[in-house]
Formats: sequence, structure tokens, C-alpha cells
Amino acid sequence: MLGMPTFDVVSQVDMQEARNAVDQAERELETRFDFKGTSSSIELSGHELTLRSSTEDRLKAVLQVLEEKLVRRKISLKALDYGRSRKPPKARFARS
Repeated sequence: MLGMPTFDVVSQVDMQEARNAVDQAERELETRFDFKGTSSSIELSGHELTLRSSTEDRLKAVLQVLEEKLVRRKISLKALDYGRSRKPPKARFARS
């Protein structure tokens, strides 16, 4: 009896594109009036993203800016594994 064929699906994030998206998002945070004085930032270290802002509301806006840039760079938001909102909040690129 023959078994069912198996295969692995591997989805890898193009980390250069991820860095580009983070850089674009950071530039937008620096120039947008609604982020002035909020200490908002995005940091990419390895496969881990750290988002910071002065309020939960601004933090959600930071995440929205980042997600828009990732999508424009053809990085699926499914590649993100969101951590709990904590000090500082984190998201990771899921590894397959």
C-alpha cells in the first residue's frame, strides 16, 4: 500500500524587504505630525520587531504604519507572530 505523498511548505520572509519596510515606517513616524513627541519607534533585531510609543492609541497607529509598509513590500502579515502588548510590545516574524 502506498502512502499519501507529503510535502513541506516553507515560507520565508525576505529580511531585506522587511528592513526596507521598517526603514520606511520609521521615516514616516519621524515626519508625521500625529507622532511628534510620542517617542514612537520600530526596531528590527534579527527576526524580532519591537514597537514603542507613549500611548496605546499611538502604538496601534505605529503598528498600522508598519503593516502598510510590509504589505507594500509584498510581505504577508501572516508572517508576523504578535506578542502581547507589554513594555515594550513585540512582534516576530514566524519561522517556518
